[in-house]
Amino acid sequence: MVNTIDIAELMRIIGINHKGVVAVTEEMSGLEQNPKNDWLYFGIRAVQDVANGNERDMAFIGSGNGIDAIAALNKYENLEKVYATDIVPNILEQIEHNIRENTPQAKAQLIFKHGRDCKPLDEEVDLIYLNLPLVAIDAQEINTPLATTTLTDAAAYAHLVRGKDDLLRRYSMLSQLGALLSAKEKLRDGGVIVTMIGGRIPYEVTQKCFQRAGLEHKLVIAGFKRQSDPQYIEQYASLEEKEEVTFAFFDYEKAAKIIREKTGFDVPGEIRGYNDRQLNEMIAPARLNAKQAFEYYGQGKDVGHLAYGFAAYKPRTG
Repeated sequence: MVNTIDIAELMRIIGINHKGVVAVTEEMSGLEQNPKNDWLYFGIRAVQDVANGNERDMAFIGSGNGIDAIAALNKYENLEKVYATDIVPNILEQIEHNIRENTPQAKAQLIFKHGRDCKPLDEEVDLIYLNLPLVAIDAQEINTPLATTTLTDAAAYAHLVRGKDDLLRRYSMLSQLGALLSAKEKLRDGGVIVTMIGGRIPYEVTQKCFQRAGLEHKLVIAGFKRQSDPQYIEQYASLEEKEEVTFAFFDYEKAAKIIREKTGFDVPGEIRGYNDRQLNEMIAPARLNAKQAFEYYGQGKDVGHLAYGFAAYKPRTG
Protein backbone atom coordinates (compact mmCIF):
# COMPACT_ATOMS: atom_id res chain seq x y z
CA MET A 1 0.00 0.00 0.00
CA VAL A 2 1.31 3.45 -0.95
CA ASN A 3 0.22 6.67 0.76
CA THR A 4 0.72 10.15 -0.65
CA ILE A 5 1.89 12.92 1.68
CA ASP A 6 1.70 16.64 0.95
CA ILE A 7 4.93 18.29 2.17
CA ALA A 8 4.01 21.90 1.32
CA GLU A 9 3.18 22.89 4.92
CA LEU A 10 6.41 21.45 6.29
CA MET A 11 8.40 23.31 3.65
CA ARG A 12 6.54 26.53 4.39
CA ILE A 13 7.23 26.50 8.13
CA ILE A 14 10.93 25.79 7.59
CA GLY A 15 11.19 28.69 5.18
CA ILE A 16 11.48 26.83 1.88
CA ASN A 17 9.32 27.80 -1.07
CA HIS A 18 8.36 24.39 -2.39
CA LYS A 19 5.08 22.60 -2.91
CA GLY A 20 5.09 18.89 -3.56
CA VAL A 21 4.14 15.42 -2.46
CA VAL A 22 5.97 12.23 -1.57
CA ALA A 23 4.75 8.65 -1.63
CA VAL A 24 5.52 6.22 1.20
CA THR A 25 5.04 2.48 1.52
CA GLU A 26 4.28 0.66 4.77
CA GLU A 27 8.02 0.16 5.36
CA MET A 28 8.78 3.89 5.12
CA SER A 29 8.45 6.63 7.69
CA GLY A 30 5.64 9.10 7.12
CA LEU A 31 5.02 12.64 8.32
CA GLU A 32 3.00 13.78 11.33
CA GLN A 33 -0.22 15.64 10.55
CA ASN A 34 1.22 18.67 12.34
CA PRO A 35 4.74 18.91 10.85
CA LYS A 36 6.07 20.63 13.99
CA ASN A 37 5.38 17.38 15.80
CA ASP A 38 7.68 15.44 13.44
CA TRP A 39 11.38 14.75 13.90
CA LEU A 40 11.92 15.96 10.35
CA TYR A 41 10.92 19.48 11.36
CA PHE A 42 13.50 19.61 14.15
CA GLY A 43 16.11 17.88 12.02
CA ILE A 44 15.80 20.19 9.03
CA ARG A 45 15.81 23.23 11.30
CA ALA A 46 19.00 21.94 12.95
CA VAL A 47 20.63 21.49 9.54
CA GLN A 48 19.64 25.05 8.64
CA ASP A 49 21.21 26.30 11.87
CA VAL A 50 24.63 24.77 11.16
CA ALA A 51 24.91 24.81 7.36
CA ASN A 52 26.71 27.84 5.91
CA GLY A 53 25.72 27.36 2.28
CA ASN A 54 29.26 26.49 1.21
CA GLU A 55 28.85 22.74 1.62
CA ARG A 56 29.73 20.76 -1.50
CA ASP A 57 28.09 17.56 -0.37
CA MET A 58 25.64 16.29 2.22
CA ALA A 59 24.56 12.82 3.34
CA PHE A 60 21.16 11.95 4.79
CA ILE A 61 21.55 8.71 6.70
CA GLY A 62 18.44 6.64 7.25
CA SER A 63 16.39 9.02 5.13
CA GLY A 64 13.22 6.93 5.38
CA ASN A 65 11.24 8.95 2.80
CA GLY A 66 13.57 11.48 1.14
CA ILE A 67 12.02 14.62 2.64
CA ASP A 68 15.22 15.64 4.43
CA ALA A 69 17.20 15.60 1.18
CA ILE A 70 14.36 17.36 -0.67
CA ALA A 71 14.58 20.24 1.79
CA ALA A 72 18.35 20.54 1.39
CA LEU A 73 18.28 20.40 -2.41
CA ASN A 74 15.62 23.11 -2.52
CA LYS A 75 17.61 25.39 -0.22
CA TYR A 76 21.29 24.87 -1.02
CA GLU A 77 21.78 25.47 -4.73
CA ASN A 78 25.56 24.98 -4.65
CA LEU A 79 25.47 21.34 -3.60
CA GLU A 80 27.46 19.10 -5.92
CA LYS A 81 26.56 15.72 -4.43
CA VAL A 82 23.85 14.40 -2.10
CA TYR A 83 23.65 10.93 -0.58
CA ALA A 84 20.42 9.39 0.68
CA THR A 85 20.73 6.05 2.46
CA ASP A 86 18.53 3.62 4.33
CA ILE A 87 19.02 0.26 5.98
CA VAL A 88 15.97 -1.14 4.15
CA PRO A 89 17.09 -1.75 0.54
CA ASN A 90 13.68 -2.13 -1.08
CA ILE A 91 12.51 1.39 -0.16
CA LEU A 92 15.42 3.14 -1.86
CA GLU A 93 13.67 3.16 -5.23
CA GLN A 94 10.72 5.07 -3.73
CA ILE A 95 13.04 7.42 -1.83
CA GLU A 96 14.86 8.17 -5.08
CA HIS A 97 11.57 8.78 -6.89
CA ASN A 98 10.41 11.16 -4.15
CA ILE A 99 13.62 13.17 -4.26
CA ARG A 100 13.91 13.42 -8.04
CA GLU A 101 10.23 14.38 -8.46
CA ASN A 102 10.61 17.20 -5.93
CA THR A 103 13.98 18.54 -7.09
CA PRO A 104 13.93 18.76 -10.91
CA GLN A 105 16.08 21.88 -10.71
CA ALA A 106 18.84 20.25 -8.69
CA LYS A 107 22.29 20.21 -10.27
CA ALA A 108 23.78 17.96 -7.61
CA GLN A 109 24.63 14.34 -8.30
CA LEU A 110 22.20 12.15 -6.35
CA ILE A 111 23.46 8.88 -4.90
CA PHE A 112 21.22 6.28 -3.24
CA LYS A 113 22.65 3.42 -1.19
CA HIS A 114 21.45 0.99 1.43
CA GLY A 115 23.34 0.02 4.57
CA ARG A 116 23.78 0.69 8.26
CA ASP A 117 24.87 4.09 9.57
CA CYS A 118 27.48 5.77 7.34
CA LYS A 119 29.02 2.59 5.95
CA PRO A 120 27.39 3.13 2.51
CA LEU A 121 29.30 6.41 1.97
CA ASP A 122 32.31 5.88 -0.28
CA GLU A 123 33.88 9.27 0.40
CA GLU A 124 34.08 12.06 2.95
CA VAL A 125 31.36 14.72 2.94
CA ASP A 126 30.82 18.16 4.46
CA LEU A 127 27.58 17.52 6.35
CA ILE A 128 26.06 14.30 7.67
CA TYR A 129 22.51 14.22 8.99
CA LEU A 130 21.55 11.38 11.34
CA ASN A 131 18.03 10.68 12.57
CA LEU A 132 18.25 7.03 13.53
CA PRO A 133 16.41 4.79 16.00
CA LEU A 134 17.98 4.45 19.44
CA VAL A 135 16.09 1.49 20.88
CA ALA A 136 18.20 -1.62 20.29
CA ILE A 137 16.55 -5.04 20.59
CA ASP A 138 17.23 -8.58 19.37
CA ALA A 139 16.91 -8.81 15.59
CA GLN A 140 14.22 -11.49 15.72
CA GLU A 141 11.95 -9.06 17.57
CA ILE A 142 12.09 -6.57 14.71
CA ASN A 143 9.28 -8.18 12.79
CA THR A 144 6.82 -5.46 11.86
CA PRO A 145 6.90 -3.38 8.66
CA LEU A 146 7.56 -0.11 10.51
CA ALA A 147 9.91 -1.55 13.13
CA THR A 148 13.09 -0.28 11.48
CA THR A 149 11.86 3.31 11.82
CA THR A 150 11.89 2.97 15.63
CA LEU A 151 14.05 -0.04 16.48
CA THR A 152 17.53 -1.27 15.60
CA ASP A 153 19.49 -4.50 15.91
CA ALA A 154 21.36 -4.69 19.22
CA ALA A 155 23.86 -7.21 17.83
CA ALA A 156 25.20 -4.62 15.37
CA TYR A 157 26.52 -2.54 18.27
CA ALA A 158 27.41 -5.25 20.82
CA HIS A 159 31.13 -4.73 20.17
CA LEU A 160 30.87 -1.23 21.65
CA VAL A 161 29.76 -2.39 25.11
CA ARG A 162 32.06 -1.57 28.01
CA GLY A 163 30.89 -3.99 30.65
CA LYS A 164 27.47 -4.77 32.12
CA ASP A 165 27.21 -1.36 33.81
CA ASP A 166 27.93 0.60 30.62
CA LEU A 167 25.50 3.54 30.78
CA LEU A 168 25.31 3.77 27.00
CA ARG A 169 24.16 0.15 26.87
CA ARG A 170 21.68 0.55 29.72
CA TYR A 171 20.14 3.67 28.16
CA SER A 172 20.17 2.14 24.66
CA MET A 173 22.61 4.70 23.27
CA LEU A 174 25.08 2.29 21.68
CA SER A 175 23.37 2.67 18.30
CA GLN A 176 23.90 6.43 18.52
CA LEU A 177 27.55 5.87 19.43
CA GLY A 178 27.97 3.52 16.48
CA ALA A 179 26.37 6.01 14.12
CA LEU A 180 28.59 8.82 15.37
CA LEU A 181 31.75 6.73 15.03
CA SER A 182 30.86 5.79 11.47
CA ALA A 183 29.99 9.41 10.66
CA LYS A 184 33.30 10.60 12.09
CA GLU A 185 35.13 8.36 9.61
CA LYS A 186 33.23 9.86 6.66
CA LEU A 187 33.27 13.50 7.76
CA ARG A 188 35.56 15.88 5.89
CA ASP A 189 37.81 18.05 8.07
CA GLY A 190 35.85 21.14 9.04
CA GLY A 191 32.56 19.37 8.41
CA VAL A 192 29.65 18.83 10.78
CA ILE A 193 27.41 15.98 11.90
CA VAL A 194 23.82 16.85 12.76
CA THR A 195 22.19 14.22 14.96
CA MET A 196 18.79 14.04 16.63
CA ILE A 197 18.36 12.59 20.13
CA GLY A 198 15.22 12.42 22.22
CA GLY A 199 15.32 14.10 25.61
CA ARG A 200 14.06 10.86 27.15
CA ILE A 201 17.75 10.13 27.79
CA PRO A 202 19.54 11.91 30.68
CA TYR A 203 21.74 14.65 29.25
CA GLU A 204 24.86 13.37 30.99
CA VAL A 205 24.47 10.06 29.13
CA THR A 206 24.19 11.92 25.83
CA GLN A 207 27.36 13.86 26.68
CA LYS A 208 29.17 10.61 27.45
CA CYS A 209 28.13 9.29 24.05
CA PHE A 210 29.80 12.21 22.23
CA GLN A 211 32.89 11.84 24.44
CA ARG A 212 33.18 8.13 23.62
CA ALA A 213 32.89 8.99 19.92
CA GLY A 214 35.73 11.52 20.26
CA LEU A 215 33.60 14.39 19.01
CA GLU A 216 33.01 17.91 20.22
CA HIS A 217 29.35 18.85 20.30
CA LYS A 218 26.86 21.60 20.98
CA LEU A 219 23.10 21.74 21.37
CA VAL A 220 21.64 23.38 18.28
CA ILE A 221 17.90 23.05 18.74
CA ALA A 222 15.53 22.00 21.50
CA GLY A 223 11.81 21.46 21.35
CA PHE A 224 8.85 19.55 22.70
CA LYS A 225 6.78 17.10 20.69
CA ARG A 226 4.11 14.45 21.00
CA GLN A 227 5.20 10.81 21.11
CA SER A 228 2.92 9.17 18.58
CA ASP A 229 4.34 5.63 18.47
CA PRO A 230 3.19 3.37 21.34
CA GLN A 231 5.70 0.70 20.29
CA TYR A 232 8.50 3.11 21.18
CA ILE A 233 7.08 3.87 24.63
CA GLU A 234 6.55 0.18 25.33
CA GLN A 235 10.16 -0.63 24.45
CA TYR A 236 11.43 2.10 26.76
CA ALA A 237 9.17 0.79 29.54
CA SER A 238 10.70 -2.66 29.04
CA LEU A 239 14.21 -1.19 29.21
CA GLU A 240 13.36 0.67 32.41
CA GLU A 241 12.40 -2.55 34.13
CA LYS A 242 15.26 -4.59 32.72
CA GLU A 243 18.06 -2.06 33.25
CA GLU A 244 16.70 -0.28 36.35
CA VAL A 245 16.96 3.13 34.68
CA THR A 246 14.39 5.88 34.15
CA PHE A 247 13.42 7.61 30.92
CA ALA A 248 11.72 11.01 30.78
CA PHE A 249 8.30 11.32 29.20
CA PHE A 250 5.64 13.91 30.04
CA ASP A 251 1.91 14.44 30.24
CA TYR A 252 1.72 16.25 26.91
CA GLU A 253 -1.05 18.73 27.65
CA LYS A 254 0.27 19.61 31.09
CA ALA A 255 3.85 20.14 29.87
CA ALA A 256 2.72 22.07 26.80
CA LYS A 257 0.71 24.46 28.97
CA ILE A 258 3.72 25.08 31.24
CA ILE A 259 6.01 25.71 28.26
CA ARG A 260 3.60 28.15 26.65
CA GLU A 261 3.06 30.07 29.89
CA LYS A 262 6.73 30.23 30.94
CA THR A 263 8.50 30.69 27.60
CA GLY A 264 5.94 32.11 25.17
CA PHE A 265 6.90 29.44 22.62
CA ASP A 266 4.21 27.40 20.94
CA VAL A 267 4.03 23.63 21.34
CA PRO A 268 4.87 21.51 19.49
CA GLY A 269 7.87 23.36 18.13
CA GLU A 270 11.24 24.88 18.95
CA ILE A 271 12.10 26.28 22.37
CA ARG A 272 15.03 28.63 21.98
CA GLY A 273 17.27 29.91 24.76
CA TYR A 274 16.86 27.03 27.22
CA ASN A 275 19.15 24.10 27.95
CA ASP A 276 18.24 20.57 28.96
CA ARG A 277 18.42 21.18 32.71
CA GLN A 278 16.23 24.29 32.50
CA LEU A 279 13.62 22.57 30.35
CA ASN A 280 13.43 19.48 32.54
CA GLU A 281 13.09 21.57 35.69
CA MET A 282 10.41 23.70 34.05
CA ILE A 283 8.14 20.81 33.12
CA ALA A 284 9.00 18.50 36.02
CA PRO A 285 5.38 18.62 37.36
CA ALA A 286 4.29 16.84 34.17
CA ARG A 287 7.01 14.17 34.18
CA LEU A 288 6.25 10.48 33.64
CA ASN A 289 8.55 7.50 33.49
CA ALA A 290 8.20 5.16 30.51
CA LYS A 291 5.92 2.71 32.34
CA GLN A 292 3.59 5.54 33.35
CA ALA A 293 3.74 6.98 29.84
CA PHE A 294 2.70 3.65 28.31
CA GLU A 295 -0.21 3.43 30.73
CA TYR A 296 -1.17 7.01 29.85
CA TYR A 297 -1.14 6.20 26.16
CA GLY A 298 -3.30 3.15 26.77
CA GLN A 299 -5.85 5.42 28.46
CA GLY A 300 -6.04 7.62 25.38
CA LYS A 301 -3.95 10.42 26.89
CA ASP A 302 -1.23 12.27 24.97
CA VAL A 303 2.40 11.68 25.89
CA GLY A 304 5.26 14.01 24.98
CA HIS A 305 9.01 14.29 25.24
CA LEU A 306 11.80 16.80 24.72
CA ALA A 307 13.63 16.69 21.40
CA TYR A 308 17.19 17.78 20.72
CA GLY A 309 19.35 18.40 17.68
CA PHE A 310 23.12 18.41 18.16
CA ALA A 311 26.00 19.50 15.98
CA ALA A 312 29.13 17.35 16.34
CA TYR A 313 32.61 18.11 15.07
CA LYS A 314 35.99 16.48 14.89
CA PRO A 315 38.28 18.03 17.55
CA ARG A 316 40.63 20.63 16.11
CA THR A 317 44.30 19.75 16.20
CA GLY A 318 47.29 22.01 16.43
